[in-house]
Amino acid sequence: MQESTVLFVDDEEPILRSLQRTLRKEPYRILTAGSGQEGLELLAREHVELVVSDQRMPVMTGAQFLNQVRDCSPDTVRVILSGYAEAGIIVDAINNGGVYRFIAKPWNDEDLKQTLRQCLEHHHILKENRRLSELSAQQVIELETLNLRLETAIADRTRSLACAQDILECLPRAVLGISRDRELVIANEAARRIVPALSTTLPGTDIAEVLAGDAIDAIIACVASGTNSSTEIECGGRRLHAHAAPLGDPSAPRGCVLLLEDE
Repeated sequence: MQESTVLFVDDEEPILRSLQRTLRKEPYRILTAGSGQEGLELLAREHVELVVSDQRMPVMTGAQFLNQVRDCSPDTVRVILSGYAEAGIIVDAINNGGVYRFIAKPWNDEDLKQTLRQCLEHHHILKENRRLSELSAQQVIELETLNLRLETAIADRTRSLACAQDILECLPRAVLGISRDRELVIANEAARRIVPALSTTLPGTDIAEVLAGDAIDAIIACVASGTNSSTEIECGGRRLHAHAAPLGDPSAPRGCVLLLEDE
């Protein structure tokens, strides 16, 4: 597991050495700074998960320092360390520096270790939540892009089908599309002229209701064999040539296309 980097800022060198001794067996990379300015310079160069700052320092107080830390390193968890537990100091640090915890001097070593663990766990949770949030946002963008592509593909397909329908309607030869179950799928204008019953026949109707038996035999033979089949039929007093061709893979036709024309 990668060690966490913790920065301690205090103008008293003995305090910093004491903190380092207390945490020497903890899985942390410890950085120290003797002033708020030195701490900011370190933060500009290092990735720090947790910063612990003394409150009473010359030039820049801990609250002032942590306020700047929030601006330059917002993901860093901020903790104030002070031997003066005035309520005003704590409130100021929380309001202006976004401080997560307060540690009083002198500290209890075990309590200090526990507090640091909790602070780093808080950092890891925030980091993971941000990662999941960013991942979710990215997935939303990808989904929106996919939906747009799908909508475009559907629109293109719809236009293609409409164009194919127009072409079919304009063909001078009578064309019928028939499913594997011998149900009418489509019939063009030329077919409706030759077989008037098609004008009032809905898709899904058994083709035997509008065509003669010989045509049905040709359709059955075509679908069963996956090869072309032809026959002569009579429809409305007209002798017609019926030619059936398999639709789709000949080894497993989805149906057939039936062409009708006068002899």
